[in-house]
Amino acid sequence: MPLRIAIVSDYYYPQLGGITEQVHGQATELTRRGHEVTVIVPRPLVVPRTVDPEPPPPDFEIQRIGVALPSYVNGSQTLQTLSPRIPFALDRVFRERAFDVLHVHNPFGVMFPMAAIMRSRAPVTVATTHSVVPAGYRLLRAFARPLRVLLQRVDAHVAVSNAVVNSFRPHFPALEFQVIANGVDTSFFHPDAEPLPHLAGKRNILFVGRFDPRNGLKHMLEAFVELRRRRSDTRLVVLGDGPMRPLLKRLVPPELETDVRFEGRVNRLRPRYLASAEIFCTPCRLASFGMVVLEAMSSGTPVVATRLPGFAEVMRDGAHGLMIDQPDDVPAFVAALNSLLDNPQRARTLGQAGRERVVSAFAWSRVGDSLEELYTRLLTARRARQPMPSAARPWVDQPPG
Repeated sequence: MPLRIAIVSDYYYPQLGGITEQVHGQATELTRRGHEVTVIVPRPLVVPRTVDPEPPPPDFEIQRIGVALPSYVNGSQTLQTLSPRIPFALDRVFRERAFDVLHVHNPFGVMFPMAAIMRSRAPVTVATTHSVVPAGYRLLRAFARPLRVLLQRVDAHVAVSNAVVNSFRPHFPALEFQVIANGVDTSFFHPDAEPLPHLAGKRNILFVGRFDPRNGLKHMLEAFVELRRRRSDTRLVVLGDGPMRPLLKRLVPPELETDVRFEGRVNRLRPRYLASAEIFCTPCRLASFGMVVLEAMSSGTPVVATRLPGFAEVMRDGAHGLMIDQPDDVPAFVAALNSLLDNPQRARTLGQAGRERVVSAFAWSRVGDSLEELYTRLLTARRARQPMPSAARPWVDQPPG
């Protein structure tokens, strides 16, 4: 039976990032299945510039409420949606649309996601948590008590990985999560994407991510400089941007400036950049899941990545790529990159296995099945006026595949 579903998030286009991708992918998949979807998101105060065209208009409704202001939390650039009229605007949309399901992304976001949970009229409210927080995170510890009250209003808590669950469990030991992994559009991120002509002529290593310290571009640049001392056939291509750009560009020696390409923020062209790269590399130090890893694997590009819990739920060392224990272990990253460049057949085998892993476990068709099953189960229990059954698997559950 078609459902009326509201998806609320601080993040959506033109802001790029993992949560944006998930909101868009979820809305697209649920709309494809015949549901009536409304995405409720803010207007960005600062519109980030991308180097490629705007994406095509979506098939679902978008409602803009409030203004998203850039901020810096948990070692990363974030958005906080503010406006004194948010509660009234949400009340109007909720009253007019009469949603069956409200699905909030990152329920710990100040004001907008929290207000949506508090003002919801939907029979079922679901919240997906995307972030990994460090042990003893002071901000979360300070607001743990009021957050517990808020989170009690949610019928089902979803985490995108067990890494997320493990990081929140010390703060909210009674909170049960169902792990539903992030999805990826496997027809868009595909090995048959056309390479970019301007990147021909050298063997490309690709980095994708905001220029936050946690994403490890500094270590990536250091590793590339060392790699070039061993071989001259490689180029580093960097997708992303941020306030640290001038400082990071200074890490590139003058003799390598032509072979380190800072391409800026890229959206729809990412599959073509991945098709132009022999290796995708991410010396990241904190990640909840690893959408960039998932997109690279979906494109058939072998991955060299830090051995993070979130990444380890997506890829397996030696099967889909190579994993390095520490993000700042520059010699180990150099050795891994060099080994794959020296053995193209192994690199292709890892890339093919990564593609198979993603198609079988993380395609949106599979994630959509999990979401529909969750919504249906919760709504059936609510409509039967029965006590809400536990929608959560134990926190130690593993992702599909």
